[in-house]
Amino acid sequence: MKTFPLFTARLLAIFLSCLTGFSIALAQTQEEVAEILASPGAWAYVNNAGEVIPSGSFTGIPPVSVLTEAALKAREDFVFTADDPVLGCGSPGMPRALTAGSPMDFSWNNAYSSMRFDLLINRYESMDITRMIFMDRDTVPAGTARTPDGFARGHWEDNTLVIETSHMDTRIQDLLGTPKSEQQTLEERYDVEIVNGENFLHLDLIMTDPVYYRESYVWEFTFKLMPDWEIALYGCVERPDDLMPGSVPEN
Repeated sequence: MKTFPLFTARLLAIFLSCLTGFSIALAQTQEEVAEILASPGAWAYVNNAGEVIPSGSFTGIPPVSVLTEAALKAREDFVFTADDPVLGCGSPGMPRALTAGSPMDFSWNNAYSSMRFDLLINRYESMDITRMIFMDRDTVPAGTARTPDGFARGHWEDNTLVIETSHMDTRIQDLLGTPKSEQQTLEERYDVEIVNGENFLHLDLIMTDPVYYRESYVWEFTFKLMPDWEIALYGCVERPDDLMPGSVPEN
């Protein structure tokens, strides 16, 4: 399983704790994690330098080393200004909505059933994306159609929130045209950590696609809760023709 290491806030916090006596603690119960997750404000992406990023950073580009020949050929044939649906304000879909690193928030819709934490709503500022994560589904309902964001099911493993997504459509997953097949699945593993009174959300994103990935690929992301932030309306407009895509990570 390939990983893409980041110098996350978790490592920074551990280093600072040794020097300054900062307090570090994991949220202790599922209910505590659920409540912190849905706290007022927004979760902001923390880059590999430990900096809070106010808008999407477009880090979501898998390195060449994890891709199959079919994926690399699809990248070669990709024409950014003609083939990227986002340029015309189309939905980026998953995992791109997440790996863009834009501010996001969570909320619990308790009206869905009698359970307290039954339906999780996840919003991304970039492209005004809203996902629904069903916490009461062990399987995907028969006949579920493929959509840009797929069908997401959540459950708890101790105090870790786990979200499994399948049934995504096959639109590209990044600015370089990396393809995804109908077999791609995502697993998101979220842990809340409290560092000197501030809340951090650590995510391991595990992407599996037997057609286009040589093996399951793992990204580590860190987000910081910004209590004074709000998710803004993105208000997409079509991109200029001379906009250029990002670059591929070297490792």
